Amino acid sequence: MNLKIRTKDLAIMSVYAALYAALVVVLGAFSYGPVQVRIADALLAAIPLLGFAGVLGHTLGVFIANMFSTAGLIDLLNTIPSFVMAYLVYYVYKRTQNDYTVILTCLAYSAVIGTTVGWMLSYLYALPLLLTIVYVAIGNIIASVLIGWPLFKVLKRTGVLQRWLGKQ
Repeated sequence: MNLKIRTKDLAIMSVYAALYAALVVVLGAFSYGPVQVRIADALLAAIPLLGFAGVLGHTLGVFIANMFSTAGLIDLLNTIPSFVMAYLVYYVYKRTQNDYTVILTCLAYSAVIGTTVGWMLSYLYALPLLLTIVYVAIGNIIASVLIGWPLFKVLKRTGVLQRWLGKQ
């Protein structure tokens, strides 16, 4: 794997991270807590079109957004599973080129993030573990699949990202 960072990749990472963090912070009431729909996670579905720079942008965006978390700095630990699962979204699509893998990997992302964030919130606030995991996972499914999948399809069909990134 070539780890050389091109200017275009740096721009993709920066724009993605800034947009993700801004959406989370501005929509803070919906983005943090045991019942959350982090609208910014709709961007997750665009990662296959952005490449590995999208994975890094997502990871940086999650890290920045979680710095403002009501749970405190412990929420920064959730950057790790976010990176792993964002990479999975990218890698599986890259290997298969099957649009439906975006749905499946976003569902997997939701399950993992629901578990890690749900466990953390349950521990911090003495909430019922299973219920907290389910609430966080459902919120993430709403964002990454119900909003993210149509976003992915529109971006792919229109080719706007491909033209912007010079991939056509």
